[in-house]
Amino acid sequence: MLFGVAVSYLNPVVSLIDSWRDSKVGEERLQELRTENDKLEQAVDRAKEPYTLEREARKLGMVKPGEQAYVIELDP
Repeated sequence: MLFGVAVSYLNPVVSLIDSWRDSKVGEERLQELRTENDKLEQAVDRAKEPYTLEREARKLGMVKPGEQAYVIELDP
């Protein structure tokens, strides 16, 4: 009878250990996602800065009103 009681406690203990292990993995993943989120928020903040917007627009070939656009071709 004592053996039966001991065996009946075995499954909940194993489940408890598995849950604890899963929670540790979940905490690590949560920290990774928070770090990634912080980096992405910083990138969004940088993208909103005026000089960043101007630099990206110029990469696309855009010019300010009144400026003259030139194309320089280099011979290979």
